[in-house]
Amino acid sequence: MGPSSLGRGGIGLGRKSLSALGNASLSFLSAIDTEGGLDAVLFLRRTGSVLASWTRDGIRLDVVSVMAATMLASVDTIVEALGGPSSRSISVTSGDRQIVATKLGSQAFLFVIAPRTVSQRYVQKAVRELVVRLTAASATTLQRVEPRSSKVEARH
Repeated sequence: MGPSSLGRGGIGLGRKSLSALGNASLSFLSAIDTEGGLDAVLFLRRTGSVLASWTRDGIRLDVVSVMAATMLASVDTIVEALGGPSSRSISVTSGDRQIVATKLGSQAFLFVIAPRTVSQRYVQKAVRELVVRLTAASATTLQRVEPRSSKVEARH
């Protein structure tokens, strides 16, 4: 099931049941400040598939999500080719937009787009708050799921 674009203020969800990322995506949606001036907030797998998203104006999630994953991988590759470690967060300013991509473990990342007129301080604060929410939701789910996994493994 692919993500849906629901137009202005639409929310698209793509999640896998019982996964830490899936439960984190539900928590993520309630943490978005829809009045704060952001254009789009996407919670993505590193492959570009959308776990959850919110957008002020309808955007093509299929294009933005894949290009976001490509951008993150490209910057990592460039930095590593120069002998540096990959970074946890990337900020890009282009034209009248600013973009922040922040890794959340090895499987997912947060991608935030805002007009340049929105202060960088506000965007960084919003990113930090969303990362805290997503990390907490993922950790809580993993703690609930791990004991079950141990019991299943012990039975085999």
